[in-house]
Amino acid sequence: MNKWFISDTHFSHTNIIRYAGRPFQTVDEMNDRLVKNWNGLVAPEDTIFFLGDFGLGKTDFLTNLCGRLHGHKVCIRGNHDGTPAKMHKIGFSLVLESAFLKIGHHLVELIHIPSYPAPPHFQLHGHVHEKRPNTIIDRQLNLCVEVWDYRPVSEKTLISLLDSAEGGMYDKKIQPGLG
Repeated sequence: MNKWFISDTHFSHTNIIRYAGRPFQTVDEMNDRLVKNWNGLVAPEDTIFFLGDFGLGKTDFLTNLCGRLHGHKVCIRGNHDGTPAKMHKIGFSLVLESAFLKIGHHLVELIHIPSYPAPPHFQLHGHVHEKRPNTIIDRQLNLCVEVWDYRPVSEKTLISLLDSAEGGMYDKKIQPGLG
């Protein structure tokens, strides 16, 4: 069983294509690519931590879409997500506002909106879309799909980044889609 991390899919959010400069012509193209990329990496028995802003649309539509996605899904609610009850109904087994998780030997906070100022611990977040790169800046790492080639990020990749940052290499980049 592997662990994966992703944020800000914004399924069926037509305007996000323009707002975040996503390379899709239509919302259907975007949804299909996000599902394909997710299922191409995440196995049904894996766990995926979703850091907020799943999608727009009726609950039945989002439930059907979520059911197509592999993995045991844990939601850290974003500002565009519904109530915890709605997110459970959509298909998330656990819905939280934030959480701490051990990744490698690092205790890391999972949250949707990054803290300002940055906390004294590592923090994985979403919310900022393409406005922050996929590098650790002030102990914070952006997991929005725009900077990870619209794919989930593996725990192995995060351990590599966290280990490097711990050693002072805050600007180390990992190519999206690797490991």
